[in-house]
Amino acid sequence: MHRRTATLSIVAALVIGSVATASAQAAGPIRESDAYTERFHDGFILELCGIDTWTTLIERWTWKLYPDGSEMLQVTRTFIPDDPRIPIEKGAGISFTAADGSRLVIGKPLQLFEPDGGVRILDAGIAAFDADGRLVLARGPHPSLDAELVELYCP
Repeated sequence: MHRRTATLSIVAALVIGSVATASAQAAGPIRESDAYTERFHDGFILELCGIDTWTTLIERWTWKLYPDGSEMLQVTRTFIPDDPRIPIEKGAGISFTAADGSRLVIGKPLQLFEPDGGVRILDAGIAAFDADGRLVLARGPHPSLDAELVELYCP
């Protein structure tokens, strides 16, 4: 094969690859989302606190898969127990997962409200994980990591 033929083959392969990539990126990400309200018997509170209650979960989420294999997941959720002694739990965050599996999570994964409306605890910030799921960076207040769940949830 002549050099010119090899060069033209390589250039053609690069152009075709670039056009295919641009076409895939122009198509945009695959997107799924949902929003729902669900009422359930709260086994978590029963096991943790010994309190038999029902809880209403309100959740919205959006997931996107990009042509390069990376993903984005955004979630907002609220747990509202029927028993007024149990704190209301809210959380919101966004997770970016790269094609190599590394992940960046930003938001407030946990916020508990006292029965009178005051904030009992707030976790917020940024966490980064490598492709093997190991935590490599954590910024922001995360008081729940050092707290006993019974102290946070039970009256």
